[in-house]
Amino acid sequence: MNGRGAFRIPLFDLDYDDREVEAVSEVVKSKWVSTGPKVKEFERKFADFIGVKHAIAVSSGSAALHIAYLAAGIGPGDEVIVPSNTFIATVSMILHVGARPILADIQSLSRPNISVSTVKGLVTEKTKAVVFLHYAGYTDNALEIRKFCDENDILMIEDAAHAHGSDADGLKAGSIGHIAAFSFYANKSLAVGEGGMVTTSDNDMAEKARLLRSHGMTSLSWDRFSSVGPPANYDIKFPGFNYRMSELHAALGLVQLKKLPRNNQRRRELVGVYRELLKRRLEGAVDAPFEPSETTSHYIMPIVLGEDIDRNAVAIEMAKYGVQTSVHYRPVHRFTYFRDVFGEQELPLTEAFGRRELTLPLYPSMKNSDVEFVVDALARSIELLESQ
Repeated sequence: MNGRGAFRIPLFDLDYDDREVEAVSEVVKSKWVSTGPKVKEFERKFADFIGVKHAIAVSSGSAALHIAYLAAGIGPGDEVIVPSNTFIATVSMILHVGARPILADIQSLSRPNISVSTVKGLVTEKTKAVVFLHYAGYTDNALEIRKFCDENDILMIEDAAHAHGSDADGLKAGSIGHIAAFSFYANKSLAVGEGGMVTTSDNDMAEKARLLRSHGMTSLSWDRFSSVGPPANYDIKFPGFNYRMSELHAALGLVQLKKLPRNNQRRRELVGVYRELLKRRLEGAVDAPFEPSETTSHYIMPIVLGEDIDRNAVAIEMAKYGVQTSVHYRPVHRFTYFRDVFGEQELPLTEAFGRRELTLPLYPSMKNSDVEFVVDALARSIELLESQ
């Protein structure tokens, strides 16, 4: 699979080869395709990779967030501070557990993560947790947020959907907060199509997450099927969900996990090429957020266009060159539902970032010449618009 479509250079493309085909074929031949031994192996290896005690595989990143919030004890009457600069699932799952999202601004256009300075004024006696999104895979401010949460008796929850393999002073994203949620959606750095993972070193949270994943049942079908002796019994501790990961997705995940360090390194190299070319061709017209990093997953390549540049017009022009672009993200607080339910809110930095951010193609199989083509298309598009 790839995201190429009609584009010469798509936004993303998957690193899939015969190893993924063989992994899926092995599962099909086994004739056990629901949650089973491959899922358990994926959980063990992912937990080791992140550096946590527990990893619970689920059916999507949204399911991972939902379970993480519930496992953390978030519910009606609680407030959860969360960035408005995020994908909607980060916020909507707070609503699904009955809590109230309190939307926070980013630190700056060059550092578009939340920070202690953008969070501390939002804390009330109802604040249960702060959700930290590692935007584009950058862990900037994550350790400071954890320290702030500990000092204020608040939980830190990581939305690590961008951060497969990112690192903050030796701690992997997914091990910094009290509990974390990963996505393995089709365009992620570790992609299985649909899937997610909850990670934590808290035993109680992990136990609750495992029960929530499969109807609150104390054992999975594979455990009962593979047991020797009389039929195994099970209990229901509380109502849960059907958020199980399949063996097919776990098989893909195991292969992708092996490739992840190499692919992240290639992403870093490509981002370095991007930064150099953008500075050479478009300094003053375009900025690349964050400082160069050797410990970031580089999930996406975001840029911030100059205030007077029409982002949508640039995207249209670049498409004419065969270059696909996107936006990460449209501010949550500007969506109709949130304006209708929670009223108008001003988060000026998030709004500016949401208006000026453009995401350029980035995937491990890109060549340096592809990056040169993208930057040239960007420069030509901006020049054309400025000349009109």
